This record gives sequence, C-alpha cells and structure tokens, in this order.
Amino acid sequence: MFGQQETAPYRTIQVAASVSVGERLAFLKKVYGLLAASMLSATVGAVMGMGPLLPVVGSLGFLSILFFFGSFMFLMFVQRKPGLNMVALFSFTTIAGLMIGPMLNMYVAAGSGFIVLEALGLTTVTFVGLTAYVIFSKKDFSFMSGFLMTGLIILIVGGLINLFLQSSMMHFVFSGAGVLLFSGFILYDTSNILRNYSTDDYVSATVALFLDVFNLFLHLLSFLGLARD
Repeated sequence: MFGQQETAPYRTIQVAASVSVGERLAFLKKVYGLLAASMLSATVGAVMGMGPLLPVVGSLGFLSILFFFGSFMFLMFVQRKPGLNMVALFSFTTIAGLMIGPMLNMYVAAGSGFIVLEALGLTTVTFVGLTAYVIFSKKDFSFMSGFLMTGLIILIVGGLINLFLQSSMMHFVFSGAGVLLFSGFILYDTSNILRNYSTDDYVSATVALFLDVFNLFLHLLSFLGLARD
C-alpha cells in the first residue's frame, strides 16, 4: 500500500554486520524498542481516530493522505537529527494510526471488531516468527529485492485500477497477495538491516519495519473481512 525503504543511505561508517556482538545487540535492542514504541503510538492514534477525533479524521478525506506522506517525508529529512527524529517518528506513526481509525470504527460498528483483533494477532505472530527465522537462520534475503519491488508496483497499480472496477474478487485477491508481499518485505528488511544498516541508522530501520507491519496488518484485515463476507 505504501512505499518501502530498500536500503540505508551509504555512509563511511561500519555497518551492523561488521561490529562486535555487543554493539550489534545494542543496535537491535534500540530498533525493536523504537518499533514497539511506534506501534504503541500508532495504536493510540487509531483509538483516537475511532473515538474523539473520528469526525475530524473522517472529514479530512484526501488531506489525511497528504498529512501521512508529509510526515513521512519530514521524518526522512530529520532521521539522523537527535531529538527531532524522535518527534518526527512518533508524529508519523501516530498519524498512521489516526488514518486507519475510521476504517477500524466501521468494523467495530458492524459488529466485526473480532476481525480487527484477529488481524492484529496474526500480524504479531507472523512478524515475530519471520523475524526470528531471519535472525537465527542468518540467511541473506537480498535476492528478494527485485521480486518484492515488482510485486509492490503491481499491487499499487492493481489497487488503483480496482478503484474504478470496484471488484470484490479482485480486492480479495490483492489483499491476499499483499499479505504474502509484506511478509516477504519483513524477511528482506530484517536481513537488510542486519547486513547493511549502520548502527546509527536505527530510525531508518524502525521506519522500514513499521511500514512492513502496518501494511501487513491492513492487508490481513482486508483479507479476513472479505473472507468473512
């Protein structure tokens, strides 16, 4: 649904794969700690978007997408500026949560709130399982880069086409494809972070993983909802 970061910008410092085990573990602890905090801020944003801010977010329409991408671009601009990068990161993830608040509210209002919880549970299990597999297997998934980017382009183009066709079957197929695609991105980005990111690229790494998890959740939610229907 949304774009991915493929690699961290090149700089003349050591990547995480070449530093000591202690430094590598400290880097990963920082990345996954920030990811957990980012998920929490997105959850707070989603709850606010479902409740007190629902009329505001619902009335924004296309502007909400502009706010989302605007906050993302600002985050990319300040990602290595201590202090400001944290403000930008949590602003971005909160806005991401706010954006999906009205959609989640529709599931709850329709008596299908269990689907949201099911999608959340499956997203968590999938992310933890795939992350553990990459870390413990130590496999390099860089070979998936071309396939994943091609799949992302197809998914975006197909989604735009279906805005006009309004085909439920096409939506269902692309939702399933999105689940597979962003599961692949979790494998690829985790491997890429371990092998190619510098130890001070923790914000970039967090954003890459956040987008993977966020998109996986959205496609699982759509797939499960359509499957129930």
